[in-house]
Amino acid sequence: MLNEQWDAFVIYVNTYYAVQEACDSARRDWEKPSKGLDAFCRDGNPFLWDAQSSAEEAIYEGFSKAFHERFAEPMCSAKDGYAFARDWLRSMEGGEYGTSLVEAFDKITNEREFADACMPVARQLHVRASHIEMNPQDAPLPAQEIAPKTPSRAEIEAVIALLSHGDEAFAQSLRDRLAAEEA
Repeated sequence: MLNEQWDAFVIYVNTYYAVQEACDSARRDWEKPSKGLDAFCRDGNPFLWDAQSSAEEAIYEGFSKAFHERFAEPMCSAKDGYAFARDWLRSMEGGEYGTSLVEAFDKITNEREFADACMPVARQLHVRASHIEMNPQDAPLPAQEIAPKTPSRAEIEAVIALLSHGDEAFAQSLRDRLAAEEA
């Protein structure tokens, strides 16, 4: 999966998920996330819409502009996307977002986990887009056209690793929950 190509939005959402998980992980550990981390998660949420863009339009626009300045093509590999995400987060540090973005990102993911999470993120975005782009007067699509492909065991484990980041008890609880839902 390191050599597959991903667009800027997949890289952005994957980056956001990692930082959001760091924030959520701190809360699960009864720690208070830094104000900067909280602010970034609120402002950078790609699924909160203000007019036609993310919650804080300038964040994704800045990401997208930096992405297209760095890469000649509209897509990049997950490995290059990971390196870009770290550099971009570093550029966001200071001021309102403090100095914990890259540290938080690094606690949650590494190059391999970031790459493994790109496919599930891309699938999620595809399903969301197919629902958002439908007009109410459109006939419903057959379920097979909008149903996501069942993720492989490796993809599921990649997402569990991204979410649990070393907390084996939490990872096992996710596996148990998944097994119970499958039964």
